[in-house]
Amino acid sequence: MQVLGDLVRLNAKRYPEKKAIIMDERSMTCAELNKTVNQMAHGLLSLGLKPGDRVGIWSRNCVEFIPICFAVWKCGAITVPINFRFKVDELLYLLENAQLSMLFHSEELGEFTQEARQRRAASLLPISLSGAPLRGGTSLKELVSGQSDKEPSVEVDPASAAMIMYTSGTTGHPKGALFTHVKELLDVTSLVLEGNLTYEDVMLVSGPMFHNGGISAQILPALLFGCTCVALGGSFDPEEVLSTVERHKVSVTMWVPTMLAKLVAHPGIDRYDLSSLRKIWYGSSAISDVVLDACLRVFKSDFYQFFGQTESGMLLVLKPGDHAQRSRCTGREMCGAEVRVVDENGQDTAVGGVGEILGKHRPMGMERYYGMEKETEETIKDGWIHTGDLARVEGQGYFTVVDRLKDMIISGAENIYCKEVEEVIREHPGVEEAAVFGIPDEMWGEVVCAAVVPKEGCSISEDEIVELCASRLSSYKKPKRVEFRDALPKNPAGKVVKKLLREPYWIGKTKRV
Repeated sequence: MQVLGDLVRLNAKRYPEKKAIIMDERSMTCAELNKTVNQMAHGLLSLGLKPGDRVGIWSRNCVEFIPICFAVWKCGAITVPINFRFKVDELLYLLENAQLSMLFHSEELGEFTQEARQRRAASLLPISLSGAPLRGGTSLKELVSGQSDKEPSVEVDPASAAMIMYTSGTTGHPKGALFTHVKELLDVTSLVLEGNLTYEDVMLVSGPMFHNGGISAQILPALLFGCTCVALGGSFDPEEVLSTVERHKVSVTMWVPTMLAKLVAHPGIDRYDLSSLRKIWYGSSAISDVVLDACLRVFKSDFYQFFGQTESGMLLVLKPGDHAQRSRCTGREMCGAEVRVVDENGQDTAVGGVGEILGKHRPMGMERYYGMEKETEETIKDGWIHTGDLARVEGQGYFTVVDRLKDMIISGAENIYCKEVEEVIREHPGVEEAAVFGIPDEMWGEVVCAAVVPKEGCSISEDEIVELCASRLSSYKKPKRVEFRDALPKNPAGKVVKKLLREPYWIGKTKRV
């Protein structure tokens, strides 16, 4: 059975002259990518890297990010992508939780890296991606200098750990989901098949590579099939994205709904030739009917909605043919995945009912949370990964995600699914974004609060939002409070961090419903 390092090795044999990576004015062919990976791998081995060791990558998107991942995998070690927005305390938590032995870091993050080493990570070996190495460390240039570009003689077990991908951390500290080579390859293969990826495709990676949506949902599927990856810096600029699609004839990409909303609202979108863009994958958060309808008008592309999470991998897909009649649904089981929706007693939910989504632990999904046995046991039960997401069973194999299990509001003993209220609010023509959450109430326990971002130049009143909800939903579901904001707090995946919205209202409360 193959392992992740085989992707670049085989592409170098099959398509040596084809471009594998393009970023800014730099590029690597498949042959060049594999040679670079091998030089890095030999350099890491010379530093004493052993199978099972953890190696962090802390940087914004860069050409080097991809070969570093594969070099670590060819050594039998474990790649740990790290959010480049982290500050020192956040980095220290991850360094200690993952027990990193080496850390590749960008020049701009060198100061933070040094401070972390001085405080609690003295044994960490820092490797600078550019610029001078830190004291006691080395640089990528020194690492590869004089190294062989031949395949390293390391036997990598397909069942061994390949990557620790940290959750977004919307609740508590991030948890490191550990994936084996075989599980990662199975998840990637499922994406390739369900997303109709072909050898000729050019994949645009416009989100951060450290995130699951960048490396696991785009880079690895593309390289599995020998596609070309065109990468941007990770900060989403509609003008840059549109011009890149036109310049490089991008044919497939994955965008979160916030990105799609920015693109269809961009006043100059008609200036660009987007005819090459045949497939748009999207997911990570809910998309409003207004944004989706606009996307279907603007982009002459096939749309694929994917649903999954860090721990479970991808579970559901809504295909292009489903969008005409089933656009409000989330999707059906992906090939290779097995999904159940269960009630609080663990029984399968009937059609029309709402329950928690479970994904089969094997063969897909994470192996465990690294270094967190208790949290692993709470999430993986009887061979199933409990996602914490609630879905309605629609029949004919379709499911619709309605909310997060822990995000549900209980008001006067009535369950309120935030997503349902949010979808109604987003239908207001003056609303850009909305997030619904529970705030404390002496009589009802919790009541609905809505944080609303108006579209630029639009003026909206609280009464308008409340009246809209009252006209579409049961009275107890309408917001009792509406706050208007310039923006909603989000994590790197583009998901709203409701904890930051909710927290101020619960300060001083001994019990949080």
